[in-house]
Amino acid sequence: MKAQLKRLALIWLAFGLSACNMPGFVEPTPLFPSPDLTLTALFAQLDTPVALPSDTPAAISEATEVQTLAPTEPPTAVPTLEPTLPPTATSTMPPPSPTPVPPTATTKPTSTTVSYAGPGARTRSPVVAYYLQREPTIDGVFDEWSLDRYSVSSVVFGGANHGGEGDLSAALMLGWDDNNLYIAARVRDDRYVQKATGSKLYRGDGIEILVDTNVSKDFYLDELDKDDYQLGVSAGLNSPGTDMEAYLWYPAAKAGSYQIVKMAALTTDNGYRIEVKVPWSLLGIRPDVGQHYGFAFSVSDNDRSGEVVQQSMVSNVATRVLTDPTTWGDLRLAGRP
Repeated sequence: MKAQLKRLALIWLAFGLSACNMPGFVEPTPLFPSPDLTLTALFAQLDTPVALPSDTPAAISEATEVQTLAPTEPPTAVPTLEPTLPPTATSTMPPPSPTPVPPTATTKPTSTTVSYAGPGARTRSPVVAYYLQREPTIDGVFDEWSLDRYSVSSVVFGGANHGGEGDLSAALMLGWDDNNLYIAARVRDDRYVQKATGSKLYRGDGIEILVDTNVSKDFYLDELDKDDYQLGVSAGLNSPGTDMEAYLWYPAAKAGSYQIVKMAALTTDNGYRIEVKVPWSLLGIRPDVGQHYGFAFSVSDNDRSGEVVQQSMVSNVATRVLTDPTTWGDLRLAGRP
């Protein structure tokens, strides 16, 4: 019996030893560190990953690998460069290589910074002065004149006081030679009144000549400058041909009465005739055939016997504005008619 029990014990022991080496048998992993670790080791950050048994679920294994992988540089095959295209109109990115841009002007340019140059002649209301082989006698008689006549009937001031062509109008003729500009006008005026002199002579019956001596330089300049001339001629104090006077208002630096301007006037049955010789030297002009100048010829009227006043004005240029040479007409110097 004892021998039989001893044999069974040996068989059981052999079976137990062989079970330890059987396939599929795995010793369970301890859930806690061994008692030999200190408290510091228990709470220390693990720098080296802990090996898991082969039957650990894949999700746990992958998570452990992501946490323990060292960061690497982005792959060169897919660069992460910033866009290099220029920013759009709504983009806040500055251009890669900004080019300096001058600031936009915010003030009106002055005549010293802007060119007003343009054509050499104006197109409106053209008139022609023909070259005269013989200087006409300045006496108010038109026997020597056989030139084109230009109408002077456009009301440019005092329309409410203008009573028609019989009240105020004129016909104009122009000539020239190397020394002078010649003007002859037959004026229709139903009542002659001139009591003003000097700078006030426009407040009575008389004529006015506007000349822009350099059109191309300031073709677009809408104000007077030193090459613009305003010359007035009284047809006579109290009556045509008596104490006549020429007065230059502009340029202001040359303002005053000028005796070098020769003039004569005669009374007619419906107004007066007037002749004027204006030296080119007064206007700073060296004349030549084909030259053009800004020009307007006008006639003033006063019908109030007891007053010194300008009631109306007519001109050969309907657009005439005294202070704006761009509204004047054109004078051309031609050869012999």
